Amino acid sequence: MKIAITGSTGHIATSVIPLLTGNGDFVRTLQHTYIPEIKQEFTEIFTGDLTNPSTLAGFIDGCDIVIHCAAKISINSNSDPSVYETNVKGTINIFTEAKKAGVKRFIYVSSIHAYHQLPVSALLNENSRYCFNNAAQYDQSKRDAQKFVLKNATSAMEVVVVNPTCVIGPPDPRPSLMGKAMIDMYNKKIPSLINGGFDFCDVRDVAHGIVQAIDKGRNAESYLLSGKWHSIAVLYRLIMDLKQEKNNIPVLPAWTAYMGLPFIQLMAAIKKQEPLYTKESLGALLYGNKNISCAKAMSELGYCCRPIAETVSDTINWYRKSGMLV
Repeated sequence: MKIAITGSTGHIATSVIPLLTGNGDFVRTLQHTYIPEIKQEFTEIFTGDLTNPSTLAGFIDGCDIVIHCAAKISINSNSDPSVYETNVKGTINIFTEAKKAGVKRFIYVSSIHAYHQLPVSALLNENSRYCFNNAAQYDQSKRDAQKFVLKNATSAMEVVVVNPTCVIGPPDPRPSLMGKAMIDMYNKKIPSLINGGFDFCDVRDVAHGIVQAIDKGRNAESYLLSGKWHSIAVLYRLIMDLKQEKNNIPVLPAWTAYMGLPFIQLMAAIKKQEPLYTKESLGALLYGNKNISCAKAMSELGYCCRPIAETVSDTINWYRKSGMLV
């Protein structure tokens, strides 16, 4: 098949593309800015801007499938209008181009954050409520883009949505936000942890689920690609075990993190860097659902997610081989 994929230098697409080319598919990748060191083998590179439809002309021509992985991820999305513009308007633009090109199937990579997370212990599945309008702009952007593509699914151009949880794992060349956090943990640049966590899934398993969705996903359906919830303290302990060092970092209650927000923001402004954490990232860490079901994806797509210990070990070894860790 001929497959167009967006976000080709991102964490998820980096794992999806080799699966496609390994199957003998022709792959055309969209890069916002050409990055030659991240060039994938056996692919054709197309540069364009999701928010500028004129730059997308010709990208999808002749393709059977579109896999839309591209998104702007931010832990401070409420202060960044480009997050909503990229994730919603960009999705509408690429969807429109796909329809013009006569694409048979559109795979949209959404996020678990499109769904309302509370109560944290309640079962979260594909029938759960979408996030509310008081959610972070990133969450709302993934919700609105997901609703748009599902609403506009037809028999002529079928739509399948996948919703990964917190993605970690190799390869992670840029690296991802969570990858940077793992590198900082390894290098002991994080002085303390917060008593929270995420549902972690392996990028290789997510990539497999996406590729399976090409043939097995049902039209106008969404599939949660989850793993298992683990605390940040567990993640840190696994990293320290691989480093063969003691896990002696303090784990603080949530209120201390909220008290430290003004200081964190001030230091980020002085250093002209992204803050270590924000109110938005704290919310995801503390109030993310702990009971996310991937039963539908397992049954229909053959999805499965490997244990976190295996993922962390493979990730740290990949960072070492890539020169990101000493």
